[in-house]
Amino acid sequence: MLAGSRMRDSNRELTAARNLHAWLRRVALSAIPIAGLAGCASRCSDYDTSVQVDGGVSWAPGSGHSPAECVPYCGSGMGDPYCYRVEVTGCTASTSSSVTCHNAVTRCEESPCGRMPAGWRPGTLQQQPSAVAAYLAGCARLEGAAVVAFQSLERELVAHGAPACLIARARSAQRDEARHHAAMSKLAARFGARVPAVMVEVLGVRTLIELAVENAVEGCVRETFGAAVAIYQGQCAGDRAMRRAMRSIAIDEAEHAALGWEIDAWARTRLSRKEIVRVETARHKARQRLFAETQEPIALELTSVLGLPDAAASARLIAALGPLWW
Repeated sequence: MLAGSRMRDSNRELTAARNLHAWLRRVALSAIPIAGLAGCASRCSDYDTSVQVDGGVSWAPGSGHSPAECVPYCGSGMGDPYCYRVEVTGCTASTSSSVTCHNAVTRCEESPCGRMPAGWRPGTLQQQPSAVAAYLAGCARLEGAAVVAFQSLERELVAHGAPACLIARARSAQRDEARHHAAMSKLAARFGARVPAVMVEVLGVRTLIELAVENAVEGCVRETFGAAVAIYQGQCAGDRAMRRAMRSIAIDEAEHAALGWEIDAWARTRLSRKEIVRVETARHKARQRLFAETQEPIALELTSVLGLPDAAASARLIAALGPLWW
């Protein structure tokens, strides 16, 4: 009886993923005749970090201070202008000999190439021979990061008592993303790119609401849009190998998006009404950010070779995906 139940669950999951892929395919293809072939944008998001440093200050423990006062201890910020930037927003005296520096980080990454892990570290941008090489190298790195993201997701689903089918699908997604990383790395190498290493800080298990908010952004918005874009590229990329790779990747990404929506549905059964509103707000803001990001112009070679949708096509894709997000 148990084996039969698992088989029925598996069949339902496969049907749901296929249905989402078919629907996303209709959405993606409907944008092509009107918008034509043209670009996509950077992926940017903001978050805050804190780091403790030796200060040797005379400030009272617990006192807060302005960015100007904190610069001697925290520095003035850092980053790579093409990838991320760090701005010191202030600091707090922890003890008489240490200071906690508060930083605002803006990261910009190629969009969209997989689920981002919470502990993602952009690292240093490497010089690449072309815009196509740079894009593919970035995508390969993000696909590698997605392996870690699904490892963390699996661990947190186990910790929060999620259904076994969701845990198994998060584990399966790790294998998918490993294949994507290999495929994108191979494509990047064809264009002379050097794929940077994946750097992710392994974080502890977070609360269910933290998991649900991240899943709303990364799974329900980013991966859903990413699956639609992959389908679009599978039709529009000028490079034959790219078209072939994206058609395969799109099927997996549709399954990952379906998993994100099912995790969302499960989490809602365990969250308070206030927490559900927080999740819905995060999804709404992620959609707004996505729209803003995809309205920026990019190099023509990315549209002709890689088949990325331009601002107009991206807007149509986002509008067509509206029934899922609203």
